[in-house]
Amino acid sequence: MSYAHLNFNEDLSMLPIAKPGNARTGLAAALLGLAMLLLTHRYWGIDHDATLYMGEALRLLSPDIYNHDLYFAHGSQGKYTLFPWVLAQLMGWLDPAALFFWGGLAGLLAFAWASWFCLSSLLPGGQRYWAWLGVLGLPASYGRTVIFSYAEPFLTPRPFAEALALVALGLGLRRNILGALACLGLAGMLHPLQALAAALVLWPWAVLQDRRWLHALWLILPICCAALMGLAPFDGLLLRVDQSWWVELRGITGQLFVTGWPRLDYQYLVFDAALLAYAWHARQDDFGRLCLATLVGLLLGVGASLVLVEGLHLILPTGLQLWRVHWLAHWLAMAAFALHISRDLLERAHLRAALLTLTGLLAWGAIAWAWVPFALLYWAWPRVGPQLQPRILRVLASLIGIAISLLLVQHIAMELVTFRLANYRLDAFAIDRRILAYPLLAFGLPFAAAMAWQRIEGRGRALLAVAGLVPLVALAALRWDIQIPQRRLVLEQAGHPELFATPLPRHAQVYWHDMSLVATWLVLGRADYYDQQHLSGIAFNPGTIREARRRLGRIGPLLDSVESCKLSSRDGTYAGCSIPDPALARACGPGEVLHPDFLVLPFDLSFPPEGRWRRMSSNGRELLADWSLYSCSSINRALKQADVLTGQGSARAP
Repeated sequence: MSYAHLNFNEDLSMLPIAKPGNARTGLAAALLGLAMLLLTHRYWGIDHDATLYMGEALRLLSPDIYNHDLYFAHGSQGKYTLFPWVLAQLMGWLDPAALFFWGGLAGLLAFAWASWFCLSSLLPGGQRYWAWLGVLGLPASYGRTVIFSYAEPFLTPRPFAEALALVALGLGLRRNILGALACLGLAGMLHPLQALAAALVLWPWAVLQDRRWLHALWLILPICCAALMGLAPFDGLLLRVDQSWWVELRGITGQLFVTGWPRLDYQYLVFDAALLAYAWHARQDDFGRLCLATLVGLLLGVGASLVLVEGLHLILPTGLQLWRVHWLAHWLAMAAFALHISRDLLERAHLRAALLTLTGLLAWGAIAWAWVPFALLYWAWPRVGPQLQPRILRVLASLIGIAISLLLVQHIAMELVTFRLANYRLDAFAIDRRILAYPLLAFGLPFAAAMAWQRIEGRGRALLAVAGLVPLVALAALRWDIQIPQRRLVLEQAGHPELFATPLPRHAQVYWHDMSLVATWLVLGRADYYDQQHLSGIAFNPGTIREARRRLGRIGPLLDSVESCKLSSRDGTYAGCSIPDPALARACGPGEVLHPDFLVLPFDLSFPPEGRWRRMSSNGRELLADWSLYSCSSINRALKQADVLTGQGSARAP
């Protein structure tokens, strides 16, 4: 039977999940989906963009301190979103560790509910649950896949903006245009980039329903007028990124440029487009039409990025990152993948389901482009499959089964190697998450559980709930927070600038080697002199990278000495490190470029520190923190005294 003529309502309506009014089954289905979401989207602390938004909130609370930080000195993303203001209000009366923990969970739950709301607008009752399981459990990475994913487990505006965009899409599908525009506007107030990406899908969909929506193109005129008048940020439509800034952007923030993505990222993009094209071809309903609109939006976003950014080097399109429409395209593609798999399994077309499974596994991380012939075979299967002899079908089924099994074994073996390097510690490497997130298991396990629930009745369901669902939910709750001990320790010290038992002036600039900005910003409550994450802001102003280069010129010799020491040590630690006097003098001495006021290093220099923070684990077996605080003024005095006493200056033995 071809996909186009399959009646999903008829085939799947026998599932209890699809029956309204079955409260127990509905609750079990919801808990199963949310458990898989939490198991595959773990929380590992204030990280990624959550760190930057935390800093934005701290800057609003203490501008005299953080306005001097490198990340904020030349402008940042905070002025384009209301989220830092909301976060600042909450941080005024909530513990930061608890706020970011529960806020990250709230973002995930909002995304899960909004996904269900949108899918309920698209699909009949028998199909929406499988699509929902797909968007929750299947790979969430898009764009530059090692950086971006929807439903990220951090407290940032992205998951909330994505949830609002999905609600806007659901309302649009219900023909509630005013509600859709209101939700999309609110999403834009939280995260303009994700909301703009959703608009690139909503507008083509609206045009497909009513061509009068083409009149929305008249909005380009006032935007062009604002650009001609030099009004920010629209003037960026006429201003080009200068050559030096362009080189820095390409080298440091390559994710902004489609042509700079690695090969695997293109594979993700093309595979998603193929899934959407197949669903559009196969279905003559709202889901198929939305797939077409999303393909158009994806073409508009990626095409505009290639022309306006890669070709013309315009400032505003570079910052808008229009290729981010891929987040919604990927979300819909994962729903389509789950629908195709569930259709095949429920139709007992197991070989075709295995073929699509292998295609997905290859596309999500194996040999580049090896998935293409299998995708073409899957597309042609309704015509090719019935013509194959049973013997050939058995051989093909065996080969596909072996390939899927080998890929699973390879994945588990690689994860076990990493787990062994982490000394088999779950608090250092969450191997359970790594294995459960494998697409074959992330969707296959909940699908099998839902089908088992459908096949049994009465006490059998109670037994399945007690023996399977309850432990799974408990595991998801207990294992969602997988912060390593060092991260937990840092968050426990939040708001304690006296950590080193040394007063730090409010305007002090602190360089903390090999530590997250969370420690400097949240624990010490001071501006950070230099950190690699500062460079996330260079897309907003070239002044950030220029100042970063100047500061790096100061502390570069110090960083080189420390890293060289670490690489040369047998155990990869900083034990026995020493810093040459010229590197210290370069970092702390007088000069035109601002120098740090304090250095926090993971080893001792040749003279006493201003303070020290050392902490062992609760069982006394692991050293969690060992940091020494040095004042640049004290370092300068020590170096000057050495010059006077020895007359040799930098030749002094460390």
